[in-house]
This record gives sequence, structure tokens and C-alpha cells, in this order.
Amino acid sequence: MQIDRLSDIAQKFDGMLIDQFGVIHDGEKLYPGTLNILQELHRLRIRVGVMTNSGKRAAANRERLLHMGLPREHFVDVVSSGEVAYHSLGDKKAFLIGRTGQDYGFHGVPFVSDIRDAEVILILGSDLPHTTMASYEMLFQTTSLPAICCNPDKLMLTRYGLQPAPGAIAKLYEDMGGHVRWIGKPYAEIYSAALKRIGMPRHVLCVGDSAEHDVAGGRRAGLATLLVMTGISAGLDAARLHPQPDYFMQEFIW
Repeated sequence: MQIDRLSDIAQKFDGMLIDQFGVIHDGEKLYPGTLNILQELHRLRIRVGVMTNSGKRAAANRERLLHMGLPREHFVDVVSSGEVAYHSLGDKKAFLIGRTGQDYGFHGVPFVSDIRDAEVILILGSDLPHTTMASYEMLFQTTSLPAICCNPDKLMLTRYGLQPAPGAIAKLYEDMGGHVRWIGKPYAEIYSAALKRIGMPRHVLCVGDSAEHDVAGGRRAGLATLLVMTGISAGLDAARLHPQPDYFMQEFIW
């Protein structure tokens, strides 16, 4: 069902799980309608969790939103796939795959620089296009370690346009015979964590820009779904996407 504004359906829900990249902001700044939407949801006492397939922990994502100008009182918290993964790692020695120079906040995890010394591969980010998929393939040919992918997204918005995201790197490893544990949308663990964090409301709407992740994950979790035709869905035909959301709108406005 197409809607023009979130206000058309908002009062059907007492909780919302909203994606950040491609819905709340473009990676650099908030979208024009974001502040008004979060203000109105706060006024209606609808509990909002920002749920993101980010390999970074929740605090880093929360600080980024605050830096962009999102008032702290307008959302309960951020739940990231990186945060969920961090609490399940234990003390395993990990080989990190991520963007060069990024701090993912996994303090206390024993990282190693040589994959041969690791007990697990931790896929938190993507260094594409600086590191090629062929380079990742060469690395994976040297190991059979279990891997944890903390961002199942296959594509990401970058200054270079759409690039393969951590999910694409993990899928490459899986296709080569590697065992991958997937944490993040559309998989169940992050939904359980996010619903608990916002207080287990009865009627929840999942909002995102990806049919493959936001819509599929929300449907699997038994929640209503809204697809916003921005971010990675910009320019696509909503009628051709699978799975189909309960609602879709062209841009995220109140």
C-alpha cells in the first residue's frame, strides 16, 4: 500500500524500528524530513529505536546521530549489529576485516594481524574500492576459520557510488565453503535485541530502504514494514521488489 506521509499510519503503532543510512540520513547529513518526523513521534510517545546494520558498536552510531543534530530524547537508543556481535564474541582471537583506519569500538577483543593466528574472522566493514574483491578472495583461500558478519548489507552508499558492503564479502567467503554467522537485518538476533531495548511495544513498524534486509527481516519477525524509496531503493520500481512491504512511500516525511 502506498502512503504519502508517515502521519497517515503512525498512530497505528506504539513502537518503530527505523533504519539510519538511506532513511534518517545519507551518510553525511540528516534528510530534510527527519527532524520533524522524530519530533512528532516523540510527541505521540511512540518509542523509536534506530536499528542499523553497522559493524560499529551502538555508542559510535548514537554519537554520529547526535552530531548530525538529532535530539537525544527523540529516540530510545541505537541497536547496531556490531553491538549484538560484540556481546557474543567472548575472548576469541579475531582477524578484522573492515575499513582501514576505522575504530569499531570492539575494545578488549584480542585482534591479530595475521589470519593464521586467529580463531575467528570478524567482518565489520568493507574497504572497497581500495581493497578489491579479488584480494579478499585470495585471503579467504588461506583459511577455513569460522566468520561472523556484523553487517549483512550487500551494497553500501559511498563517495564512489554503490560499492560491495560487508555482506558481499561474507557471501564470497560462504560461497567458497566458509562458515558464516550472520548478525543484523534480516536475521532474528538484532530484532530481539531491538525490541527489548524499546520496551517490547505491542504494535511495531519497521522502516527501511531495503526490501532484502528491512522488509524481509521485519516480516520474519512478525512486524509491520514500511519501505522508503530512498537510499539503495532510490529509482527502483516498488512494485517489482521482493518481498513486498506492508507500506511504501517515496520519501520519509511526516
